[in-house]
Order: sequence, then structure tokens, then C-alpha cells
Amino acid sequence: MPARTLPREPVQDILKSLHEAHDLSAYEAVERLVQTGEAAEFDADTLLAMLNRGVALQKLFDLIVSKANCSQKAA
Repeated sequence: MPARTLPREPVQDILKSLHEAHDLSAYEAVERLVQTGEAAEFDADTLLAMLNRGVALQKLFDLIVSKANCSQKAA
């Protein structure tokens, strides 16, 4: 799946939620998070909403992995 560039607004919102500095590596990490989430059928808005509700980053990763694994088993 080719990488895509996210609109700056969602990326900035996610960075703000994670309290990250606005540097290139933080943007790249957020883009990878969103791409992985999208592969597991989570969109950027859903990921951001989970972070805003207080879901810890590790829990978010676990949810993405779990959903991706379930999707692979169903296929």
C-alpha cells in the first residue's frame, strides 16, 4: 500500500494529543500509526477520538494489532 501524506490538521491534532514536538520524526511516527490503523479499519478521526478519550498509546497499539489479527483470520 503506497504511503500517503495526511492533511496537516489531523496530524497536528494527534501530535497535540500525544504532547509531541512538531519535528519530522514525530510526524513520521503519527503517519505510521494512522497507516497501520487504517489497515486495521480505523480511520484517523477514530484514532484521534480514542486518544482524546484517554486511551493510552500502548492500548491503542494493542487494539490495532488485535483488530488486524481478527481481520486476517476472517479473510
